[in-house]
Amino acid sequence: MPSWNIHIAQTQEVLARDCSLTRAVCDQNAFLFGNLVPDIRVGYMVPGIAAPIPYRITHFAKPEPIPKPREDEFWRTYVAPVLHGLDGSRVVALSIEAERDRINRIHYPARYENEPAIKEDPRQVAAANSTAVADVEASCVDLTLGTWAHLLADNIWNTRVNEYLEAHGGRPSDSFRIKKQSDFDWFGRSRPLHLIPVASARLIEAAARFAQYPIERDLVIATVGVAHETARVNEGTYQHPPYQLLSDEFFAQTFAEVVEQTISLFEERA
Repeated sequence: MPSWNIHIAQTQEVLARDCSLTRAVCDQNAFLFGNLVPDIRVGYMVPGIAAPIPYRITHFAKPEPIPKPREDEFWRTYVAPVLHGLDGSRVVALSIEAERDRINRIHYPARYENEPAIKEDPRQVAAANSTAVADVEASCVDLTLGTWAHLLADNIWNTRVNEYLEAHGGRPSDSFRIKKQSDFDWFGRSRPLHLIPVASARLIEAAARFAQYPIERDLVIATVGVAHETARVNEGTYQHPPYQLLSDEFFAQTFAEVVEQTISLFEERA
């Protein structure tokens, strides 16, 4: 499965586009966090999961060697109800950078002593500091959308891996799995990362209200910590060794397909 540096890189690419999906996303921070959500409660990425939820539940997938999450089922069950229930309150967009800067100024004021005061848009200030019902509901939608995007990405990556395996006369095995995961790790480290989720009060409340299962405050903070470490060690300009199983062409094509499909399917369904 794609590692978190790949999921973050894909989210960065989607959010950089001018499309109906990015215009619909109000809280980029919640959307980015949602792109990590399915892996949180499984217990692989985030330490200290006391009661793991089986992969087949978090990813809507059969327990098979190369599972393909049923992203369409997740969309019908969780995305469509919240997306179509919007009441027009999603009017102020929050960027991840603005949210991070706001939190840093609160907790690390000494860093900004010699900087001139920034004149902020009152709407941005109100939105950033508010945990009003409408704000949290908007973030819940974006978190749910991000979760769907993760499942769609996993589906596409695993479908293409399975096709690649069949085309080259292979079959799932421990040797195949090790080589595949090594290739994914190498590819992921080659992607530059500049967006990292922030454990804001708004995100914490939205995560606790995630419709499929609640994500507690401590898990949000732990997840953000893992995401920060993922970005910290990601080199961006990493020159990987030769892939053991897949290829540069495979990764480039599939990465682009995930981004395009995320955007086009949203436009088609929303």
